[in-house]
Amino acid sequence: MLYLLRLVLIVVLLASQVMAEDNVSQLMEKTRKYAETIRLPANQYEEEGAKRAEETSKLFHSSEFQERIQSEQQRLEREIFEIYTAPWKKRIRQTASEQKRDAGILLPEEKIFLFISSSVPDETVHAYIDTLDRVDDPNISLVMRGVAGGLSQVRAKGNSSYFSRILKKDLDCPRTEKPCARYEVPIRLKPSLFTKYGITKVPAVVFEYNGDGFMIQGDSSLDYLFERINREAKSMSLTNLIRKMRGSL
Repeated sequence: MLYLLRLVLIVVLLASQVMAEDNVSQLMEKTRKYAETIRLPANQYEEEGAKRAEETSKLFHSSEFQERIQSEQQRLEREIFEIYTAPWKKRIRQTASEQKRDAGILLPEEKIFLFISSSVPDETVHAYIDTLDRVDDPNISLVMRGVAGGLSQVRAKGNSSYFSRILKKDLDCPRTEKPCARYEVPIRLKPSLFTKYGITKVPAVVFEYNGDGFMIQGDSSLDYLFERINREAKSMSLTNLIRKMRGSL
């Protein structure tokens, strides 16, 4: 008996669902037909609205209005949001500084120019090149005014004379079928820098920082020359560079 009652209940529910679905379908069909008969009235403000929109757009994109927006934005950042933005701005600056330092010990605005010529003993220049190779800082440049005989002679010889000799890791490496190991330290020809800093004697070192130049001339080790310069420059990165040269960093 209970089984029959359950069966009857299921049949009733299914029948009511079918009737509901039929009613919904009929209602949707009526709605569709009614929608086809609806016609929206013409917008009497369409032309005026388009004109006002164009005027608003011109005003918004005008330099005066953009300056006002920028000024107000800066005021809000300074007077209201600075307490919230200052910490993450500081972190961004620290991250940028760390990324810049990844390229070398010197800061991006710090430059060192090491002036040499072919008149400097090969052993001295070779020691400089070896040090620069170990330090590997892109802000240190080895600079020459020119070469004996001019650039035409260097090109004619395929750079096989002075540069080929001085860049060998072993100055006594003989010329054989097996090539000698060489440094990858670039040597730049920059006569304008000799003129700019009034270099009359080589070797010489110039440390440039934010437009200021500190110079020393004389034949000595690089770490000593840098140390003499840093007595006046007082650069922390130059201090670290000296420590790295001496193996204490």
